[in-house]
Amino acid sequence: MVNILSHVLRPPKEMSPESREFAEEVWIPQMHEIFDLFGINITQTPLNGTFFFALICLVLVWRFIWYTRWGYEIRTVGTNDTAAVYAGISVSRNIILAMVVCGGLAGFVGINEIMGSSHRIMLNFQAGIGFTGIAVSLIGRNHPLGILLAALLFGILYQGGAELSFEVQAIDRHLVVLIQGLVILFAGALENLFRPQIEYFVKQLVRQ
Repeated sequence: MVNILSHVLRPPKEMSPESREFAEEVWIPQMHEIFDLFGINITQTPLNGTFFFALICLVLVWRFIWYTRWGYEIRTVGTNDTAAVYAGISVSRNIILAMVVCGGLAGFVGINEIMGSSHRIMLNFQAGIGFTGIAVSLIGRNHPLGILLAALLFGILYQGGAELSFEVQAIDRHLVVLIQGLVILFAGALENLFRPQIEYFVKQLVRQ
């Protein structure tokens, strides 16, 4: 990628390893431009039309995972691969299938960043996105609806934190990373810490 950007796609008389800006006709419209078509004025933000692509992907993945035979096999392999083998399900085939589906979904990240935001190919444009994706899946409990809510939360934290650090100089931009870490710690990693006590408390209330 470095070689292609530096020697093939880099515009003449430019030093930074990135491609030229794409033609405006192929840009994915920003959300404020889409709302303008309906006479609604909203603040200009980096949010663009790929948000609707993400919603479509959520619905398709939900249908695929919970309402198809392949989705059932993937869930079975993910839950207990030994039981999957006993049931005649190929573990290796479903691992490859999951990788293919996830790779296709990851391609939409590139569309958002390249066609919807920066409008050019840059080195390391995906930096940090993989970690955020894992965190969103963890917080969303690997369910499409939960992932949608977790993604909105992290998006609000990221964009709002950037705006806040710009407006209030006393607030460091790394505070957003700290808040994200705390959310992951308490809502994800420590999920089972108090579950036995809470389940016991709920059972006692039900019995009464």
